[in-house]
Amino acid sequence: MTPSPPESGAVAAPKGLDRRGWRWGWACVLLLCAVLLALKLVPQSPWRGAIDTRITAMLPQQERSPLAARAESLDDTATRLVILLGAADTRQASVARRDAAAKALRDALAPLTTLDDARSLESLRLPAEVQPALIAPDLRSLNDEQWQSRALKQLFQPGGQRDLVRDPFGLGSAWQAMLTPDNLRLSGGQLLLRDPDAQEGTPASTGYRLISATLTGSAYAMEDQQQLQQALSTVIAAYPEVRLLRSGLVFHASAGARQAKQEMSTIGLGSLIGILLLLWAVFRTPRRLPLLLLPVATGVLFALPLTWWTFGSLHVLTLAFGASLIGISIDYVLHLECMRRLAPAGGLARLWPGLTLGLLSSLAAYLAITLTPMPGLRQMGMFAALGLIGAWLSVRLWLPRLPLPDDATREDSPAARSAAWLARCIPGKRSWALLTLVLAAALISLYGLRSDDRLTQLNPSPQTLIDQQREVQRLLAEPDGLRYLIVSADDGPALLERLHQLEPTLTRLADEGELGHWASLAQQLPTLAQQEANLSAQRERTTTLLPEVLSKAGLPVALVERAEKALENAHPLLPADWVALPAGEMGQRLWLKEQDSAVGIVRFGAVNSAAGDALETLAAGDPTLEYVDQVARLSHTLGRIRSEMAWLVGSAIVLISLLLALRYRRASWRALLPPLGGLVLTLSVLTLAGIGLNLFHLLGLLLVLGIGLDAGIFCAEHPATPRHSPRTDEAAAQDSRRASQASLLAISLSCASSLLAFGLLSFSQTPALAALGLACLLGLTATWCLVPFARS
Repeated sequence: MTPSPPESGAVAAPKGLDRRGWRWGWACVLLLCAVLLALKLVPQSPWRGAIDTRITAMLPQQERSPLAARAESLDDTATRLVILLGAADTRQASVARRDAAAKALRDALAPLTTLDDARSLESLRLPAEVQPALIAPDLRSLNDEQWQSRALKQLFQPGGQRDLVRDPFGLGSAWQAMLTPDNLRLSGGQLLLRDPDAQEGTPASTGYRLISATLTGSAYAMEDQQQLQQALSTVIAAYPEVRLLRSGLVFHASAGARQAKQEMSTIGLGSLIGILLLLWAVFRTPRRLPLLLLPVATGVLFALPLTWWTFGSLHVLTLAFGASLIGISIDYVLHLECMRRLAPAGGLARLWPGLTLGLLSSLAAYLAITLTPMPGLRQMGMFAALGLIGAWLSVRLWLPRLPLPDDATREDSPAARSAAWLARCIPGKRSWALLTLVLAAALISLYGLRSDDRLTQLNPSPQTLIDQQREVQRLLAEPDGLRYLIVSADDGPALLERLHQLEPTLTRLADEGELGHWASLAQQLPTLAQQEANLSAQRERTTTLLPEVLSKAGLPVALVERAEKALENAHPLLPADWVALPAGEMGQRLWLKEQDSAVGIVRFGAVNSAAGDALETLAAGDPTLEYVDQVARLSHTLGRIRSEMAWLVGSAIVLISLLLALRYRRASWRALLPPLGGLVLTLSVLTLAGIGLNLFHLLGLLLVLGIGLDAGIFCAEHPATPRHSPRTDEAAAQDSRRASQASLLAISLSCASSLLAFGLLSFSQTPALAALGLACLLGLTATWCLVPFARS
């Protein structure tokens, strides 16, 4: 391998960035970045960084009332998990295997979680001094004879209540049964959950073993996720026939992290392999390919630690997005390599202005992302911008010093033949007429463009896991915590009254099929007036009915006096006292402690649009009520950010158009046709396909704008028919044509590599990345097709 022919940009007297000090300085910067990255990766390092898997970390701080913020802080869904284990069939052996699997899983989860299902039923027992005030609603209508019969049944029934002094009529067992779901019971020392809708003879009719637990670690800590997944995998491997249903944020976070890692490797590796094959096909220099990828590596090395240290943690979507950085950072290498091979006589001095302007235009697009209020997008934008700067500096400082192969500049080389073939693609009048019609139709179709700000675009969980979560919530009839009603009152008794007043409205909505299950303190505590009435009735029964019960049972009547004395200490139960009891632990998510008021929370499960409107109307007309729909609030936030992004894209287009007009004057249309045409055609295809525009489509369009501007700028710098003065000799004209062909080849390779990088994202299982990839796939394809028009 011998040095390449003389190139003015490479061998002229050192000045500016060509000085050796710049090259060594950039090497020192990269060395420092390597040290910073090591500090984040080494396990023993005190500065070790975390990989963030929370989808909500991408969103800005939500605007909410202080009460709503406190209500959401009570939600324990971030650390709570529920696992149901079902038998494969109805055979006794399968049921025994299910029970054995549940026991093995409980033992495996013990070091990682706090199991709370073993004590859940026993904890429902109430203190003797409050039990008389709490009478199950179905007992209030009993007559005297039925009350006596109930008391005798408690005495003689095996396992019945036998505390004749504190609870002679079995109020405690009835209250415990009321708080316990009808389909949940204790069997064999484990909780058994029945499916009320299961048909007899089906595996679901045998029920599910229920394991409810709270993580001791974080649902987003990858180490905790891996340990939990390993525990589950071990049990599943030992009992493969057992059906497993999972519910909990940790499972979704773990699935999202695994998926992001997998896509990061597949997309990055697929892009890298595709680009290597593309470069080999054109340049046919396998030994040189690793050197050409040096700017990609230095760009990642420069961006990764600086982004990580700036934000404190690194989001997995940033890594997945950063894997596609390979596609655009290779553009600078391609322009340099093509120019050196196909137009060596003219030198590199004429390359740097276009390359620098291309960098600035791409930076304008990426830095616009950093202006959004979404932390995740700001992180992506910073990572991409720093990566491009690092790649550009390596191309500018290092690559011109690398010698070319001996046969690199031959006129019959694969690169020269490819460039000559591409140069023949000059559109004629008919092509221009067709393009005009297509662009006009695309602009007209934009009238039907619609937006889509649904929250599903942020949910990367597989459908099977989502279905499992819904099935668990259906069986347990548990609210998901995403929608709730805040109820304020002057004190505890007034709060209970207000909560009970809301029950008929909620019941009506449920009967109409508009509202699913809900949780309220009204379902756990009677009003203070009802508790006082219960106490009075219980004292009267003890005096009038208990003596006859004792007489029929052959027990001393003297026990009546002791029972009456025990009732002297009985008192009603207020919400603050209820949630402090073990039995009231389930009510802690439904109560806010305030100094001068009482606040309750009604949490809902499934809420359709009609029920949501009804609840919003109910809250709008009452200052003591506040309805919160987190799904609608987040969707509104996404819509607001989408609108801001649209303004950013528009502003970037206007600003860049003015800058290009200053440099290229009347030829600025060449630089603007590929990016703007690509944007219009992409939006048109989305509109005609019925796909609503979302935030991540706009993010993809920003990338299309940056890459398209890079292509357009080189179309303007090196058009197909360069203008020459009459004094220009034939050699200079020939060199200009070769430079134009080199530019076209580089643009084509750039578009192809960018399609490999960003287009692969359209196959992502993460909705956000898939939307971004689809916009890039459509936009970059359209941009590439418009390049011949911009050159002609």
